[in-house]
Amino acid sequence: MSKQNCIRAVSGVIMYLRYDKHNNYRVYCIILLCVALICGCDDTAYITTESNYNTLQEVDTLQMQFQIGEELGDSTNTFYSIVDVDLDNTGRLFVLDGFDASVRTFDLQGNFLQQVTRRGAGPGELLRPRSLSFMPDGRLVISAPSKQGFVVFDDSLHFLEEIRLWNENSPYDLTAISDNRIALSRYDEDPSSDYIRHTVGLYSWGEPTWDTILWKDSLEIEASDESRDPSKSWIFCLFNLLETSTDNSGNIYFAPLDQFEYRVIAWDSTGNEILNLTRDFAPVEKTQGEINSEVVYMNSYYSSRAGQLPSFEFHPLPFKYMIEDVGIGPDENIWVRRGTRTDLFFDIYDRNGNLVRNAVYPLDSWTWETEITQYGIFAWELDPLEGYQKLYFVR
Repeated sequence: MSKQNCIRAVSGVIMYLRYDKHNNYRVYCIILLCVALICGCDDTAYITTESNYNTLQEVDTLQMQFQIGEELGDSTNTFYSIVDVDLDNTGRLFVLDGFDASVRTFDLQGNFLQQVTRRGAGPGELLRPRSLSFMPDGRLVISAPSKQGFVVFDDSLHFLEEIRLWNENSPYDLTAISDNRIALSRYDEDPSSDYIRHTVGLYSWGEPTWDTILWKDSLEIEASDESRDPSKSWIFCLFNLLETSTDNSGNIYFAPLDQFEYRVIAWDSTGNEILNLTRDFAPVEKTQGEINSEVVYMNSYYSSRAGQLPSFEFHPLPFKYMIEDVGIGPDENIWVRRGTRTDLFFDIYDRNGNLVRNAVYPLDSWTWETEITQYGIFAWELDPLEGYQKLYFVR
């Protein structure tokens, strides 16, 4: 494990200890911190290679527009755990913070505007929210497992209602197709079999079951395998999270999380497939440094949820996902973020699936999260080297 990766892993634990004031298990996290410092840190370079870039000759370099994020204090620019970002139809930026259980709004120069909601169990309050999205009429919808569904605010950001539809496994991602039609991503289990699954489906607003299933990603785990090594199912349940995006016509864009297949799919608002784009890429194996860092990060994440270190050893997936994000970018083309690279690298296609250009923002991290929008790209790290999160806006 390289020294840089050790620093990243330790910083993640420090960030958790600093900001989760209700944590009763700090001893476990401190133990984890010591393990990260002691175990096998060397000077091996943190290098990721990709054998087949498949890019056009010209690659555009994206430019930083602003960044938000401060380390300490009660600043409105201090993020505890960014889980999602979106913009409303007026161009205001909304940042959902998981630990802080709040939504903070900014203008597109990075200036703070206001905070929406807070941590709590009261009307309109949140505990560990999952995602946020906007309906075409301006309603802000937040996926909130503690409310078995959604917390909804009107276009003036006043609390409107709570939609409680699922006793468990409420949706973790929402994309609005119209004011009354949405695409939802959910995790659920089949009690009659050994299958666990994620689904993407079209729903009518206020209904608990889908009208049309768009995608299903299932994993079969036998009890003996689960008992011996729960890594695979734990990663699948909590990290193999499917996301969709849309355009102004209500078309839905999606890329499966896959180590070996590069695929982008689009459906129209009724669920008819209108695009199925594939490209031939060689799988990219994770470096040993990346695997070591991922193990430490997963242990830290497990500790924060379970209150103790896991009783098993995590075994990360050996290869990187081909695609990590897809959406409509500022040029109205389809932007696809490569998961096989540590920088922010995008394949950009027209609506017919023709590659028109590539773009990159040359800042490396193994834990990038992004939101592709008509204004530009918002990016943040799950495990930042500095120990605190920054939100970057590039285009």
